[in-house]
Amino acid sequence: MRYKGRIITFLFVLIINLLYTSYYFLRDGYIDWIEYIGYPVLLPLAWWFGKQYDKAKYYSEKDPLTGIYNRRYVESAFATVKSRLEQNGQSGAVLLLDVNDFKLVNDLLGHKIGDEYLLLITNQLKKSVRKTDIVARWGGDEFLIFLPDVQKKEDLDQMLERIHHNLKKLSFHDVKISVSIGAALYPKHGKCLDDLLKVADKNMYHLKSQKKLRDTLG
Repeated sequence: MRYKGRIITFLFVLIINLLYTSYYFLRDGYIDWIEYIGYPVLLPLAWWFGKQYDKAKYYSEKDPLTGIYNRRYVESAFATVKSRLEQNGQSGAVLLLDVNDFKLVNDLLGHKIGDEYLLLITNQLKKSVRKTDIVARWGGDEFLIFLPDVQKKEDLDQMLERIHHNLKKLSFHDVKISVSIGAALYPKHGKCLDDLLKVADKNMYHLKSQKKLRDTLG
């Protein structure tokens, strides 16, 4: 959680009080003792109000279970990142991930264990991406990863391989952890988030159906 709201509110109240007391000192040549009482009272209050803003800001952008970004943040951040990509003549990618057999985990082990399962996957996804990438919970057992600087298909393939490889290393109640990932390239497959998600979603479910077919055939 950032301290932006607390710092701004604290400094604002501090500066106002300093100007206020300075004015009376210049006017009267002294500062009454009661003016000093305002500092230990108002400054903690300013910090508290700033903290409430920081908390509201944090939970408006973060998923309460996993602590990563939520859908709202991605939708607002996409325009900013897109503008930067256009200015620099760069390309990017959107990955849509669906956890395989997550319903089975919930049904057999319970929803509490299912939440732990999602947390484990979340932490591994964060380790698999770069600092500039955005990892978000898109809803339920779906995750979104926004890669703001993918210049070559090879870079995207390496990222996909790294994600699958890192998830395979995990162990969770004898459950084989895997995800189906659909990818869409910006601006090749679309210039708005909705268009990119449609392509990524279509590719993801194509891979998911292929997996089900392989499992059925043995």
